[in-house]
Amino acid sequence: MAMFILLTAGQADHVRGPSTRVPSAALEPVEHQGGVFILGVDVLADPAHEAHWAYLAALPQMDSGDPEFPQTIEP
Repeated sequence: MAMFILLTAGQADHVRGPSTRVPSAALEPVEHQGGVFILGVDVLADPAHEAHWAYLAALPQMDSGDPEFPQTIEP
């Protein structure tokens, strides 16, 4: 299963937007149920997002196969 970083709305706002190193790259956290936002952990190895590595690495991570993983919001 895939690993994700879990963020609050405020944390998502803090990291959302274009990269300062690679203009074509951006962080776009995805909203899930209960106000939880997620980003794939692969952003922690992407040099385009190095400015956020320490901040994001300190946030909780969860495997999408975990029964407690937040489910997507119904459209």
